[in-house]
Amino acid sequence: MNESRDPRPKRSRDRITMELFRLLKTHSFSSITVKMLTDGAGVNRSTFYAHYTDKYDLLDQIVEEQMTALEGAIRITVTSTVFPTVEQVSRYFARLFIHIEENELFYQTMLVQGPIKTFISRFLDTLKENYRLVFRSQVADGATFVDRDLLLNYVIGGQLGLLISWLRNDRPYSAAYMAEQLSRMIVFGTVESIGFPKETE
Repeated sequence: MNESRDPRPKRSRDRITMELFRLLKTHSFSSITVKMLTDGAGVNRSTFYAHYTDKYDLLDQIVEEQMTALEGAIRITVTSTVFPTVEQVSRYFARLFIHIEENELFYQTMLVQGPIKTFISRFLDTLKENYRLVFRSQVADGATFVDRDLLLNYVIGGQLGLLISWLRNDRPYSAAYMAEQLSRMIVFGTVESIGFPKETE
């Protein structure tokens, strides 16, 4: 039977995925075995190996699926070279926060409960590449006031910290509020966002 018509393979993969997330709440990834996954998911080992070569392949497939979804959600298609407004930037960040919200279990597991370094690197690279595409198409070489690569690391590092704090505290603010606040930080910059008085002539 074709898998697209037979829901059982997808159900099996979903159960294995959910069991991995459950185990990661109390176990390090290195200590989790295929037997633990199959016992907890209620599937046999042959079912597991029909979908994955090992637990690393399982994790890779989960991460790849989520990062593909993230890339689609946050892809920037701005063509204007006009200085962006808070509202324009906010629409972009809203897509990021909504994606995180819709896939909260995955991001809670990977970023908060038991941070997996390889995932964090992949996540940051995905955000960084999205910004690089904008810089290549919209910003002339040498137009930035600081080293462009350092700037990207600063921006995405701040976003990561904000996302982790948001998830760790059970999302006390809406995705729209978080997007608007982050947009103000980006557009106005750190010093102005803090509220330091401007110099008067």
